[in-house]
Formats: sequence, C-alpha cells, structure tokens
Amino acid sequence: MLDRNWSGLQKVLDAPSRQELIGRARTLKVRKGQAVLSRGEPSNEIFVILEGRLQVVLYSTDGREVSLRDLREGELFGELGAIDGAARSAGVVAAADGRLLAISRESFRKVVLGSPEAALWLVSRLTWQIRGLTDRVFELSALNVRARVHCELLRMARAQMSGVRHELTHAELASRIGTHREAVTRELKALADQNIIRSGRRRLEVVDAPALEAIVVTGLGAPTELEGGW
Repeated sequence: MLDRNWSGLQKVLDAPSRQELIGRARTLKVRKGQAVLSRGEPSNEIFVILEGRLQVVLYSTDGREVSLRDLREGELFGELGAIDGAARSAGVVAAADGRLLAISRESFRKVVLGSPEAALWLVSRLTWQIRGLTDRVFELSALNVRARVHCELLRMARAQMSGVRHELTHAELASRIGTHREAVTRELKALADQNIIRSGRRRLEVVDAPALEAIVVTGLGAPTELEGGW
C-alpha cells in the first residue's frame, strides 16, 4: 500500500527534490490549544507534523465544534490550498505541544509537478481522502448513533494496528460522529461490557478488532472498506 504521509512523499523524491522542500522550509513550535490554521484564511503553506498531535475542526455559527480527525507525527496537511490556492476549508488546532515543518506552496508545487512519482503520490492521497469522505457522508446520512460509533472505532482500531495510540474524550468522539457525549458513553459502555474495548481517562483501546469488525459488517450488510481520509 502506498504511504500517503510525509515519509511516502520523501520516498518517491530524488535527493535534489527533497532538498528543495526541506531546505526552504521553516520550523515552528505550537502550544496546546493554539489555532494553527483557521477556516477561510489564505492558503500559502503546507505543514508536516514533526512532533505533537493536532485536530482538524469546523465551528458552526453558534460555536459548536465539529471534529473531523486527528493529525499525528509524520502526517501533513494544507495540500489542498497548494493545489487550488483557495482559502482554508477547515481549522487546525494543536491538541498538544509540538513542532511543525512549514513548506511554501511554491516549493511544494514545483516538486510535485516536476516528478511523475510525486504527482502519483498526491493523486493517491487525494483519492484516499475522497473515499474517506464518501464513507462518512454515508454514515452520517444512513446510520444510527450506535453504528456510527462502531465505524469510527473500527477506523481507530486499524490505526492502532499501525502503532497509533488514541487520546480521545467521549465528547471529542461524539463531535466526530455528529452526536452528543451521553450517547457515545452509553455505546462505549456496552462495548466494554463485551470486552471489545477498554476505556480510560482520555484513552480508548480496541482489544477485539475482529469482533468489532463483525458488528460493523452486520450493520452495513457488506464487507468493510472504511477509509481513514477526510
């Protein structure tokens, strides 16, 4: 499977192209709670997470937060603006202290347009995001809260298999699937009683992924192809 993160782009670039990206980039520190990007602001940089954890969020006019996904070390964001030059489509907030690598739009475009392999990497990444959006639109439109919780936990389980640990409150999970904290807490308790998950303070761990996947397959009526993109 193609690596869609920063390491994947580095693998397909030759040494001069890698230097073009990194040599002109700048490093910046972020503090927990800091808004790194805001929806609607101009797009002129792509960011790579060197350390820390960030959240992609949107806010309604009444201040309600909608969490789209977590971003972790080695992931990048902001590439959509590098492609079309449009304003940011979502906000990004630091969930922990960290460091970012900021790459100019011009350097990113020059490197990607100058390498067929890098262009294919970007197309693959965008395709992955579209598949993920398709999954989420279906879930929000057609599934009840219980099924949406199961689908999101299965995504987390697959990331967990790759070594990703999740620090997520019930309220953050509820925001991600379009419901309220009480509903999420109820469903997580039911899964914990079945020994499918373990839940603690800011910690969710799937301990029986096959059982969880079986529940999701039954709910969807088809094999699962849940994508992690957004």
